[in-house]
Amino acid sequence: MQIFEVIRWGNGSDDLYTGGPNGPDTCFLVRASSIEQAAELVDRQLAAMPSELVDPWAGAIYQIGTDSSASSDAIILRGPYIQHAFRHGWRHWYRQEPLGSWVESNET
Repeated sequence: MQIFEVIRWGNGSDDLYTGGPNGPDTCFLVRASSIEQAAELVDRQLAAMPSELVDPWAGAIYQIGTDSSASSDAIILRGPYIQHAFRHGWRHWYRQEPLGSWVESNET
């Protein structure tokens, strides 16, 4: 299993300075076997958090580590938490639409 940070750009707050699509991001720490599985878990959670200000689906995934536990259950370990998403050099994937393909970026 892998550990991913799954990100929705922005947050659902209507605060003029810290909310909406340009505010800190909505993040989830997820244990899953693939990026698709991680995104599916988070997209279900985001669909239950409706907002007119931001998309109800994840737009980025960062692979941040490996889980060495014996469990093979995919699960959201933490989240949602609101912070600016920083990549820190990890492998990363992006998509432009909710059912779009995940594309790995080679940017460093």
